[in-house]
Amino acid sequence: MASKPNVARLYSCFATGADSTVALIEVSISPGIPSFSVIGLCDSSIRESQGRLISAFKSTGFSMPKGHITIGISPAYMRKTGTNFDLPMALGILFASGQLYLPPDAKIYAEGELSLSGELKGTPGACIRLNTVRNEEFDYKIIPVSESSSAGIIGFKGQGINSLSELSAIFDRNGYVESAFDFDIRRSECDFIDISALKGQEKTKRALLISAAGFHNILLMGSPGSGKTMGGKILSGILPKLSPSELSDVYSIKELIDGESTLLSDERPVRIIGPNITVGKLLGNAVSLTPGEMALANHGILFADELPLFKTEVLDFLRGPLEERKVHLMKKGNLYSFDSNFIFLGTGNPCKCGLYYEGNGKCKCTEGAINRYLLKIRGPFLERIDIVSEVRAISADDMASIYTDKETGESTKYRKIVEDCWNIAHERYGANYLNGTFPEGDFREAMRITEEAVKRASEMSNRGYFSARGFTRLVRVARTIADIKSAKDISVEDIEEAAQFRMRGY
Repeated sequence: MASKPNVARLYSCFATGADSTVALIEVSISPGIPSFSVIGLCDSSIRESQGRLISAFKSTGFSMPKGHITIGISPAYMRKTGTNFDLPMALGILFASGQLYLPPDAKIYAEGELSLSGELKGTPGACIRLNTVRNEEFDYKIIPVSESSSAGIIGFKGQGINSLSELSAIFDRNGYVESAFDFDIRRSECDFIDISALKGQEKTKRALLISAAGFHNILLMGSPGSGKTMGGKILSGILPKLSPSELSDVYSIKELIDGESTLLSDERPVRIIGPNITVGKLLGNAVSLTPGEMALANHGILFADELPLFKTEVLDFLRGPLEERKVHLMKKGNLYSFDSNFIFLGTGNPCKCGLYYEGNGKCKCTEGAINRYLLKIRGPFLERIDIVSEVRAISADDMASIYTDKETGESTKYRKIVEDCWNIAHERYGANYLNGTFPEGDFREAMRITEEAVKRASEMSNRGYFSARGFTRLVRVARTIADIKSAKDISVEDIEEAAQFRMRGY
């Protein structure tokens, strides 16, 4: 005989942006006129669960009990949304009504949306929720099978089910089996553009290498057709694959938008934005707490093409996230944060006609016209850019051969250098930081710079080349240059090379 507790208690979880909170679900059934109420600051998607539950019960051989059904979801002071509460509410009703056996003192976690036929579906944000509870002590952890990838990528262990009908085997027949979940990583088969395509662009190739090796923001300025726009694919081709923790971060954010259908790939994300981008698309939706382009670019590249044509308010807004490497959404007085730790890659023409670098009188723009054209990306915005490189036109024949075998291409050699530099930086700072992302602090001690190099950097700063922020970015780039050649300390030569990527020729 199934036990009939007055109140059944279970646990679930709800996501709020990139964070989540464990929730206690209490279900009480008492005699009286049939009613159904959900309390605890729940939105309509939760309050409308009654219809889904009634139909799902009938389709799977259960029944909605008569009487007062009250469901409380706590913490009651936090607003909650999402249909992932369907399964724990259904389980609570079945336990409280005696239709399923509730083991004494059992601590149960459940989540999932129910269809009218009783099938269980995953919901967006599963990776974030399951990561919150994966180390919690639960006797039962039950999730939809469709959330297997989410569970697998963050190491969650439990049991996946496809339908409400499978609950009888778990609780009435003691059929709970906890195990890890499998997931498949899709290895990208698409060809990146090999860095060897930049024929005759040695400074740009060097700039891309330094950018990747230190995770530095970079700006490529050059003539139309010179290869600026393919910089995003070139840069992505020399970046290491996502680590397991980075893959979890990337998947968690994409899943908030795409749900459980998101494919797992170890390629770093490349998000491309153009002059028509708005602050809202960069930031995300504060109402639904869905991330924008900056959060989606986390651990990858945010590629801004034709940067001088961007709206002033967009460039002004970008300055904060480029410095903090986070983006914030405000909803009903609460602040929600998403990581946005990406390489910013901007491209643009050096003047309105784009021919300023070509010489021989090809550019007809006046100095005043050039200054007005570049005005938006100078000053405070440019101070957030670590590396600037000029890109000059190359021949059509050189542009034709741009795809190369990954195992034998030049990008493969560059990627090995980048991986070595990342390992050096991780040993120096810890696993979470690279030269371009290390927090402000005692640079002399953290980045190992000689007195002569400090003096040389100071001389350049005093001559008006750099601001205080530019000084520290110069040191960051110099540290990466030193790492590329496996040098222990930053030298004067490293400072002088780094300065070549900060002195503007326009």
